[in-house]
Amino acid sequence: MSRDLPRSISIASSVLAFALSLSACQREMIGPPYVMRGDAGRVQFAKVHPEFQTADIPVLYVTDRAVEKTNDSGPVYGYERSRNLAYGLVTVALDPSPTWEQLVADSTSEEKPEHYSLRVESVEPLGEFQSIVSRLGVRNGQIDLKPDTVQEVRSEQQQFCTTLSRWLDRTETKDAYVYVHGFANTFDDAAFRLAESWHYAGRQGVPIMFTWPAGRGGLTGYAYDRESSEFAVVHLKMLLMALAECPQVERVHLISHSRGTDVASSALRELHMEVRAATGRGSTGFFSTRPLVVMTPEQLAAAPSTAQYLKMRTLVLAAPDLNVEVFSQRFMSEGVLRAADRVVLYFSQEDSALAAAEWLFSGGNRVGDLSIEDFTPQQIEILSHLPSVEAISCKTKGTSSHSYMFMHPSAFSDLLLVLRDDLPPGAANGRPLEQPRPGVWLLTDDYLKPATAK
Repeated sequence: MSRDLPRSISIASSVLAFALSLSACQREMIGPPYVMRGDAGRVQFAKVHPEFQTADIPVLYVTDRAVEKTNDSGPVYGYERSRNLAYGLVTVALDPSPTWEQLVADSTSEEKPEHYSLRVESVEPLGEFQSIVSRLGVRNGQIDLKPDTVQEVRSEQQQFCTTLSRWLDRTETKDAYVYVHGFANTFDDAAFRLAESWHYAGRQGVPIMFTWPAGRGGLTGYAYDRESSEFAVVHLKMLLMALAECPQVERVHLISHSRGTDVASSALRELHMEVRAATGRGSTGFFSTRPLVVMTPEQLAAAPSTAQYLKMRTLVLAAPDLNVEVFSQRFMSEGVLRAADRVVLYFSQEDSALAAAEWLFSGGNRVGDLSIEDFTPQQIEILSHLPSVEAISCKTKGTSSHSYMFMHPSAFSDLLLVLRDDLPPGAANGRPLEQPRPGVWLLTDDYLKPATAK
């Protein structure tokens, strides 16, 4: 996927695009995506459990941000790092506050609906996972877990599962939707994005935002956020393992954006190696052929795959801030593709923020701003034979060039069809994406646009 960057970006425009496009997150609720307009949307909202039929939008949070202060709404999580992993409930309110009936009408409108500002109404801590580091000691000259650690972890796990069960009892869909944000996003930014996404998905399943210590701000903040994203990998692993251990959770969908795609793929890469080692398949399947655990062929065949073990149905990589070569090694050579049943990659050559990131940090081409023409014949051949991988080029305009997946009514519509309805691409399946080359799809401005839309 390598190429020469064809665009000429001045220093001033690079800095402006990078500083604004990556860090900005809207505070006003987006309008309804195309697939929720009219009767189709009203049908979805009619399924919402009565306890969720409110103007306020609740979502669960899991974070390794440190508490900066406490105000009337609850703890305020900043950009400093915490070794422990806290979780709780954050409630997003709308201004002006509508009735449920008015909100449904505005959320399914084919005309320009009422504008709602978003704000965090309350943050309620519910529990915490202690740091793995705090549970380590020295035994016989080796670092090992302290006594009674296993029981402590099981107790924390049970408390977390109980929290999820209370939520899942109120929804027909027993899936967990985990959102991992990108560079320069604050706690509130992540809450707003997941709240409106879960709302437009019909408020089914349990929405969980994994919010890591980003948001220090400014160009120098990128370096801090980059290291914070590396710090957060172990905590995302803890969350994914906790979800896998909850009996009521049937499937997990991991939705990552921008720098969050590196956090998500790094966590899955490490979990994939651990699962393979535990099941006797070697570390990744390509580099290690000698299993760490001796198993019979029958035991090996019965051992779960990484996707089955983690219940990982979907991995979404939206506008990935990932180097192309790193992506190829991680997903192909190291087998991260096997860590989920389905991998959906959204990219756009119009992504000016990632183009600026390439220039500013000399990190090579980013996956998120590729074009269809960048794929080599060999890559096209591989993709054409991988039905579990969807590479989608987005030609969308009129919204943020970096946040198009959550703001453009066409792109956001496709994301809902992937996550909510589990639809494969193709007109016959209800996702009429164009297919200019085998294995690669095209999403345009008019995709799924109703004839009545203005």
